[in-house]
Amino acid sequence: MAKIEMKTKLLTLILGLLTISIFSQKKEIYLNDDLMKITQTDFKKIDEPNKFYNLRFELDTLIANVKVQRIRKGKVSNELLDSIKSELSTISGDTIPKNNLVVINYYHGLDRCNSSADKSYARGKYKWFLKKLKKMKNVNQFFMYKSPEGTKDYGKQLNWIEDEFGTIEKTFLPLHYPCGSYVLIDENGNYYVQKGEYSAERIIKLLKDKKTTFANSVYN
Repeated sequence: MAKIEMKTKLLTLILGLLTISIFSQKKEIYLNDDLMKITQTDFKKIDEPNKFYNLRFELDTLIANVKVQRIRKGKVSNELLDSIKSELSTISGDTIPKNNLVVINYYHGLDRCNSSADKSYARGKYKWFLKKLKKMKNVNQFFMYKSPEGTKDYGKQLNWIEDEFGTIEKTFLPLHYPCGSYVLIDENGNYYVQKGEYSAERIIKLLKDKKTTFANSVYN
């Protein structure tokens, strides 16, 4: 009788532990690039590494899997364009002429991607990038950060400004993408965004071919 009672207690304990384990598991959700919920099946259907990559965020009670579209094109309203230019001018002290292109090199903050990068190589690339930009007409360029940690490693040649109003983040870059991102906006509000690690050479190439860069299509 004692053995039966012992087995019953043991079974009750095991079932209790299993119940706790089940209810303590984090809920897992899947999102597209617009941060809208999609099914796990649809999430796995999109398997084009050149155009998409996955981000995984573990929160206290939730795991969010995001299918990030590397390059996004679109157009902002004239009102939002004016607001963006006004904010950039206020923060940086630079005037942005009406017909100028806006280039924003965006630093989300320190992460595993940029913390392991060769900073001397990056400083050299940015030096080359700035020289190329100086030769271009009608371009205003800004180095912008959400979190300043790690920005000093890129040298004093970069004049960093804070995304203090959060407009660039909210409009184009709602998540922390690895190694930074960039935003290009033409005088009409057409934009080209690359989310995640990028090359300075590509930005220069895109600026030289405005017609293709800002064409009304998703990919070049």
